[in-house]
This record gives sequence, C-alpha cells and structure tokens, in this order.
Amino acid sequence: MSLQIVAIDPKNPEPHIIKQAAAIILGGGVVAYPTDTAYGLAVNALDETAIGKLFILKQRMQKPLPVIIADQHMLAGIASVAPAERKLMKQYWPGALTIIFKKKDAVPPSLTLGLPTIGVRITNSPAAQALVAACGKPLTATSANITGRGNCYTAECVTRMFQDSPSQPDLVLDAGELPEVPVSTVVQVIGTKLQVLREGPVVPKL
Repeated sequence: MSLQIVAIDPKNPEPHIIKQAAAIILGGGVVAYPTDTAYGLAVNALDETAIGKLFILKQRMQKPLPVIIADQHMLAGIASVAPAERKLMKQYWPGALTIIFKKKDAVPPSLTLGLPTIGVRITNSPAAQALVAACGKPLTATSANITGRGNCYTAECVTRMFQDSPSQPDLVLDAGELPEVPVSTVVQVIGTKLQVLREGPVVPKL
C-alpha cells in the first residue's frame, strides 16, 4: 500500500486541498500535516474510533494525545479555563506552547487515557490553522512518528516512518522541509505556579 501524498503551500494552503484533508478527518481518517514545529498526525479529537486508529498507527498506549484548536470558542467546548491559563494564552498563542487544562465531558476518555486534563494549543502554522478551522473540531497534534522514534520535518520522513507499518495515514500533506523546531513546550498551572512538563521552543512566564 502506498501513502497518498499531496503537496500543500505551508503559508497559503490551497482551499481545495484543505477541504480534501478535512473530509478525510471528518470521515474518521488520519492525516499527516505540517505544524509550526514538526509534522503531526490529525484525527478528529472527539471521535473515539479515530483516536483508536491513531494509537494503533503510532504504536502508542502510554501517553494522552494533545490537540490543536482554531479559537477560544472551540476551547470552551473541551476545557475549563482559569485566569492564569488565560494569561498564558494571551501571551503565547498562537505558538508552540501546549497548556494543560481541566477537560470537559465532551472529551473522550480515550484521548486523555482517563486523565481529567487535556493538552491544548493554537498553532502558528497557516496550514494547520486552516485544517482545524475547516474541520470545526479539535484535532490531535501528536508527532507524525511511531512512538519512540524521532520527529519528522519532511513528508519523506513521514512516508518512510510508516511505509512498512500495517497501519498508515490516509493522507500526507507535503509542505516541504520544515525548520527543525523542537515540539511544543508543555506547561500546567498548579495553584499559582507554572510547571514545565516538557521543555520546548517557548520559555513561558506567568
């Protein structure tokens, strides 16, 4: 089985390509797409069956899946936001900062592996922004790799990653070579303190 690869302009993504990718995602499929860090894997983050496909694809069972959203209205549907978290959003979104929020009941337990929290960010990538807006749903933003392997900054890397795998993405959006930016910083506000759970390109302060 050969992967379906479609070239996309990372700064001015073609609407018909975004529409094609969104249709795949809303139909329960998996799309590899460019972000402002590495390539990611998108499924509808509210679709239990698609989430299951993604875990199989990544051969991953031990970590919850982070998501990207289009705007704060979408965030309100999946998470409760405290004032300190809102301050971080105002300072660092869109950008490479994933914030851990208290999740709402709309979030499938499989996405967060039963945890009461969810990792969310608004990406600075025009292609990723267009994709999540077209879907109208939060999308998973996990790295386009098999768990334990390196991040992919080219579509070729993504295709090589999954070429011998029994499970593959339904579509790869090829935006060329991305700058090798580390995956997003992950933070959580606990009380009045900011805890950095994963270091990355953003060094946030409350």
